[in-house]
Amino acid sequence: MLKNFRSYQLAVKFYKLCEKLKAPKHLQDQLLRASSSIALNLAEGGERVTDADRRRFYRMAMGSIRECQTIRECSDTWG
Repeated sequence: MLKNFRSYQLAVKFYKLCEKLKAPKHLQDQLLRASSSIALNLAEGGERVTDADRRRFYRMAMGSIRECQTIRECSDTWG
């Protein structure tokens, strides 16, 4: 299932890219947690039976995407 789930595959690639980015330590730690959360929530949501439950996990993944965006913006402003 996950090998055909394009969003999940992209989330895993994104996590691997985040491992290489430089940021202040506290933001780097949070970036890795948030970026892994994207893939984890997509994987878990993809296995849910009901649409409502699936959407709940996909919304959490979207929240983690926004968190990663904000971390990168903050990190860019600090050097």
